[in-house]
Amino acid sequence: MAESRSLTKNSWILVLQCALILTATHHQSCSAACPPPPVRCPANSDSCYVTNYRGEWEDQNACKVSRAFFPKTESELIQAVAYAVKKEKKVKVVSGGSHSLTGLACPGGEDGVIISTRDYNALITVDEESMAVTADAGVGFRKLVNTLAEEGFALPHTTDWDGVSVAGAISTAAHGSCVFGKGGGIYEHVVGIKMVVPAAAEEGYAKLIHLKEKDEDLNAARVSLGVLGAISQVTFAVEKMFKRSVRLELKYDSDLEKTFVPFAESHEFGSIYWFPSFSGVLYTIQDRVAVDVPGDGKLSQTEFGPMTVESFLQFRLAEELSSAKVNTSNLCKRAKSQIEKAVETGKGFLNNGETFKGFPVVGYNHRMQSSSGCQIDLQSQKDGQCLWGEKKLENEDTICGWDTQVKGTFYYHTSIAIPLSRIAEAITDMKQIRDTDPSALCDLDTYLGVQLRYFKKSTAYLAHKEDSAVVEFIYFRNRDLGIPRWNGHVMDEIEQMLLQKYEGVPHWGKNRVYTFDGAAKRAVNVGKFLKVKQQFDPKGYFSSEWSDEVLGIGKGVQVWQDGCGLDGLCVCEEDRHCAPDKGYVCRPGKFWKDARVCKGIPTMEETKTGNYSLSWPDSDNSVFYSEA
Repeated sequence: MAESRSLTKNSWILVLQCALILTATHHQSCSAACPPPPVRCPANSDSCYVTNYRGEWEDQNACKVSRAFFPKTESELIQAVAYAVKKEKKVKVVSGGSHSLTGLACPGGEDGVIISTRDYNALITVDEESMAVTADAGVGFRKLVNTLAEEGFALPHTTDWDGVSVAGAISTAAHGSCVFGKGGGIYEHVVGIKMVVPAAAEEGYAKLIHLKEKDEDLNAARVSLGVLGAISQVTFAVEKMFKRSVRLELKYDSDLEKTFVPFAESHEFGSIYWFPSFSGVLYTIQDRVAVDVPGDGKLSQTEFGPMTVESFLQFRLAEELSSAKVNTSNLCKRAKSQIEKAVETGKGFLNNGETFKGFPVVGYNHRMQSSSGCQIDLQSQKDGQCLWGEKKLENEDTICGWDTQVKGTFYYHTSIAIPLSRIAEAITDMKQIRDTDPSALCDLDTYLGVQLRYFKKSTAYLAHKEDSAVVEFIYFRNRDLGIPRWNGHVMDEIEQMLLQKYEGVPHWGKNRVYTFDGAAKRAVNVGKFLKVKQQFDPKGYFSSEWSDEVLGIGKGVQVWQDGCGLDGLCVCEEDRHCAPDKGYVCRPGKFWKDARVCKGIPTMEETKTGNYSLSWPDSDNSVFYSEA
């Protein structure tokens, strides 16, 4: 048995230690408050308003519609689509959680129609003979995998976040991490889709089509971006239930380029967290084991979970102060604390479903693959009841961090897939950008660094042409447009390099606006996808100006205005696209010279640096391992 090790604990007290250590506070709160719903129709208004879970689209424009439908049955879904087509109105579908950051769910203009699948979530049918499950469009993944588990089946891959719907997840190419078999893309396991598409008047203005596994058009519907029609039901191929065995290894990143591909080929569900400012790599080693292997483990990712209003406010205030004063000492100490806490607590893996005692953690697949849909956790505390808008929130109340009633967490979320054959070169380049100023990436490491996952090449249109690596990270975002970030040029240089040099494809439900410029050309068979789109919806009722731009048939996604380069609305071309009045101008990247980024030079008085190195307990390049 290997020796149990952990990172050195430090004695300082930081007000910034909030995100991972206050998870128990919600048990003492007076109420659980759900975030505002994505579709709201005020009683005193003729219009409805649509947003995502964070309350804002990436361009921060409002989405206003003339009418909203909340179907509970397939018949009602057909009627909703028929209404929009008959009235010749643009129409879009949004889930009950609306977790996509992009504007794909907004019809555009103010006369459109929105269809919410919030209440369309009753049907889950498991077919044991065909090894498949069929679910209504609005069914959440937590409900789906739990139902499958009761019947002895498993969906091998879902998202890390279980608060998404089945239709929303496949429409944006959501995924896990795997290069075995069909791979980790959820859409790869889709074997059937029922969809409502526009129709002629004599057909009632809307009709239901059923795409099956052998239908060529299913390749378009599996990653539809919501522009083909309204998904009614999705059928997934499933497997007999199995368990996962998980352990973590934290090492230096000196050989990350060499180990990345072999790691993917050795561990079916493996993923990596890279902490570039600390030169650390956390390997999440996940393998399939038989159901008779002892263990009832569970994944409970606390960074996604509910906490008190006060804890989120403190976390955000500390972020804003550190960023405004360019206090890299605080940022790096905070990042170090987050990493150490994550490792010491098993990064959410619990041996018996309640506590972490050491690795390996073994548990049933549905309990180990995705977790912590914040709304779900809040509802379970209140017997399915979750308050919203009924009272003013108090500091002790439990909320989700993005709740727009509280100015809590707010960040950019980048996710870009590049060819697996080029990941070693990309990591080397990212290290060279890191080495110009490691402290500039402490902000990134505060959110547990760069997550690296794996994709298989796909036949699904708009997916990936070859085996790919997904590079994903989160970092601080100002709430107002046009506010420079002292380290923004570093993040922008990394993003642009991944997109331009490595022909990256952005995740369709994440990322900033400019990243989608030309993205469709780098995905699978966009030409075939557009032919299916024309066949299903020739008048473009389910399309919008934004979706056309993303698909390369519009004027382009970038928004050209003063300050656009600061907020990911454009790649700057002129100084006015930055903030020249504040000392931020448009310049080439420091390492990737083809990048165009907004650079500023803070004065020495504004910058405070400190010791932010991790305290490695040994030097054998194997710095964390723990066994139960």
